[in-house]
Amino acid sequence: MDDSLIKLLEEAGLTEKEARVYLALLQLGQGDVTEIARAAELKRSIIYVLLEGLIKRGYASDVPNKKPAVYQAIDPSVILNKLKITAKNFSEMLPIFRTLGNAGKKRPKIIYYETKEGILNVFNEINQAANAYFISSYKKIDNYFPGEIERWIQNHKRGIISIKGKHIVGNNPFDLAVGQRYQAEIGQQVRYLPEVEEFNMDFAIYKNKLAITSLEDEAFVIVIESEELIKSIKILFEIAWEKAKEILK
Repeated sequence: MDDSLIKLLEEAGLTEKEARVYLALLQLGQGDVTEIARAAELKRSIIYVLLEGLIKRGYASDVPNKKPAVYQAIDPSVILNKLKITAKNFSEMLPIFRTLGNAGKKRPKIIYYETKEGILNVFNEINQAANAYFISSYKKIDNYFPGEIERWIQNHKRGIISIKGKHIVGNNPFDLAVGQRYQAEIGQQVRYLPEVEEFNMDFAIYKNKLAITSLEDEAFVIVIESEELIKSIKILFEIAWEKAKEILK
């Protein structure tokens, strides 16, 4: 029996003996306990217990209407799909795991997301704040989330979002045009820095949090929660705001 396949199945969560039984079933196609024990090179008495575990996890099944009982392996793609689902679930819960260590301590709480859903969840959290300060690239947001800017404007008009923001953007036609709409249609304050064409990352200061978002090929957002940090960042934002120019209508 191939040791490398056994090792791979162990890494996927099976025990060494479970892996042997699973591979034996694949080799046999279908087999009774005696045949499985022989192919797996295990004692017959333990095969029942191992089969029960594999069946509960969905990796094997018994063949209906067979006496004595006959068993078969589920296609290996099922194991791969289970691993993918587990990895996705773990990825979504990773920010919670990371914040557990921050409980009861004064150090900043840091949450990290690298999925589109996670980034949008942070954006939606920001929208619930009364006030926020943004350094943004509307162009990058529109490229990564097509239509999101228009939805933001329309949700403001319908009263779904009521956040009041100060926005600093780069000196490019797209950002300036969106900035004009933000000012004229939903009452946002928008300025631009003449010497900056486009920001590579977005920054949002809201409540006691700072969200740093990258919308490049491997997008991510980091949310840092810290009263002391936000006090300092707000001062830096106001310095940049005073330097920025108003967008003419």
